[in-house]
Parts: sequence; structure tokens; C-alpha cells
Amino acid sequence: MFNFKSISRGFAAGAIGGVANVVALAIFGKLGITAAMGIHMPPPALPAFLYTQMVWGGLWGLLFVTPLMKDSWWQRGIVIGLLASVAALFYFIPRGPAGMAGLNAGTLTPLLVVIVNTVWGLVASWWYEKTA
Repeated sequence: MFNFKSISRGFAAGAIGGVANVVALAIFGKLGITAAMGIHMPPPALPAFLYTQMVWGGLWGLLFVTPLMKDSWWQRGIVIGLLASVAALFYFIPRGPAGMAGLNAGTLTPLLVVIVNTVWGLVASWWYEKTA
């Protein structure tokens, strides 16, 4: 259960999910989806943002190792992605200028956060499952 292989798989899966998170956010920005949602945020500064998302994604990916998550891979991905969204909306984002839940950046910012963290969760969970 808690061995080096499963822990490293969890971290790697979360880091790869972090890349998917950044790609999804970039695609939303390039296609004008974030602007259409009324979200005013500058494009992320690469590579610092990518690095941050990969490290935090890897840490969140360690939750895939826990025995609490025995559901299907996509259910685990959604649940852990939602947990990451709650942490982002009520802890990480409020520490910056976007304010509580990112509402200073636009009223639909929480929806965007949930979407990109769900992308993270699904990709990370799929990767964790497929590398078993």
C-alpha cells in the first residue's frame, strides 16, 4: 500500500495532472473562454507557473495512494480535484489580489478553478491507474 512505488506513482501522476491543468488554462485563455466568462486574469508566467502546478499537483497526487479512494479512477479524479479546488478557492487564491474564491478576478472564477482542477484530477487519476 504505502511503498516507494505507489508514492512515486502518486506524485508523478499529480505532476502530470499539473501539466494538464496549465494546458487547459492556456487553451481556455487562447480560445477566449476566460474572457467570455468575464474573468480578468493575466496569462500565467511560464515556467514558474508550470513548476508550481507540477509540484503542488504532485503533492495532491499523493492522495491517490490513500486507501480511502477505492472508487473508479474517474470518481477519484473528480473528488480529489474538487478537494484541490476548495483549497485553491479558500486558501491559495485569497492570498493574492484575486481575493476570496478569486471573485475579484470575475464572478465565474470559481467555476474556472473547478473545471481546471477537475481536468487535473481526471488526468492524474487516469495516469495513476494506468501505471499500476
